[in-house]
Amino acid sequence: MNINQMKSAIAKFRKADLSVIKDEKLRNKAKKLQGKEKGFTLLELLVVITLIAILATGALIAYEDVGESAEAASAGNAAATIDRAIRTYRAVENVYPNQWDNLLDANGDELTFAAPVMSTFLAAWEPGVSGNTDADELIEIFEESGIEELQQVNAGAVLGVNAAGEDVAPNRFHNESTGSALEVEIEDGDLPAAFAVLPNDNCPTGVLTNDYPTATFSGTNAVSNNFQNRYGDALEGDECHIVIALGFGGDAAASTTFSNVAIAQSPTYVRNTGDDDTEVNPEIHYSRYIGLFQAGQYDLEATTPAWVWNDTLRLIAIVSPDGKNIDELVSEAQQ
Repeated sequence: MNINQMKSAIAKFRKADLSVIKDEKLRNKAKKLQGKEKGFTLLELLVVITLIAILATGALIAYEDVGESAEAASAGNAAATIDRAIRTYRAVENVYPNQWDNLLDANGDELTFAAPVMSTFLAAWEPGVSGNTDADELIEIFEESGIEELQQVNAGAVLGVNAAGEDVAPNRFHNESTGSALEVEIEDGDLPAAFAVLPNDNCPTGVLTNDYPTATFSGTNAVSNNFQNRYGDALEGDECHIVIALGFGGDAAASTTFSNVAIAQSPTYVRNTGDDDTEVNPEIHYSRYIGLFQAGQYDLEATTPAWVWNDTLRLIAIVSPDGKNIDELVSEAQQ
């Protein structure tokens, strides 16, 4: 450190906020040195340099969470924007965007490249094949909602490489143009082997062709009051709802291109936590936002309990791939 650097450092020290120094004796010593008008002795100079290092460390500590807050703020804004855009499109066109991503592979299994945290809030539900009542009801509901095609990946697809051996980013795996996706034509009466859904432990068994799941992929019991209701206040804790999760991928946005209220893009979600179990990394994970749609409700209070299907899918919420709704993302940004 030359003399000019020392002078500059001392000048900064005289203006520094000393409140970050927690040790009272050291803070008082610093204030005394800060107020000194004449030059420092060599010992005092060494003390000043030490104090400057402490102040710099304090500044780093104060700003260590800025990156995470910025991430959360960006995610909250993206979720709110896409939620608003989808609802506007629905209001104008009277349908939802035509193509969405099925969050299970062609066998109805978990995506091999889903972030581990996705398994903490989703489960798989098999509606059955065309010809049974539940499946036929779902096909009609999807068609009335304007969702006629679902993109899904081949079973056991190798992350990052399509069938032609070409590199494909995880968020592009569902796109037809990459050659790694299969298209389920609901308009032709087809359904995927299974849907990703929000489980509900309040649904009775033996009601549907295939029972609705009561626990998540990770094995967590989905207590209704604390689970489905968390995503939508209309989903009461003592009720049985089917809530289907669909990814808003690149083809979903592209299907709106020629509308007056076209949705420009499908935003990507990033969550850097340093923990493999909780982070969402677009380089290795599916990182699109997810639409939660209520398809029907089992009327537990009717004289003769029965399954009541909607006329169309009802968008409950847009959530991130780690299951956070807009309120949770915004709250994280304020921490």
